[in-house]
Amino acid sequence: MNIGGLLKNSMIDYPGKLSCGIFLSGCNFDCPYCHNPDLVKGCSGRAAVFDPGNIYRFIEDRKAFLDGVVISGGEPTLQDDLFDLCRRVKNMGFPVKF
Repeated sequence: MNIGGLLKNSMIDYPGKLSCGIFLSGCNFDCPYCHNPDLVKGCSGRAAVFDPGNIYRFIEDRKAFLDGVVISGGEPTLQDDLFDLCRRVKNMGFPVKF
């Protein structure tokens, strides 16, 4: 999992829910209007900062405050373990939005 960033809370990314955002790094497009151009080529240099275990702990620790999790990017569907990420977040009791 190549996680490029974490948005700790948002009231606009998941309508009607207080959510956090997980930004996955890497994209196979080169859109001139991209709102996350730093995530396009990948952020492998920051992989240690955004360890998946730390992300899961962050989400679990905020179970009483968060209503959902948004997964964005880059292009999330390029990640081989996207399904595992979604399943784990859903098993924590959170709805997932892309």
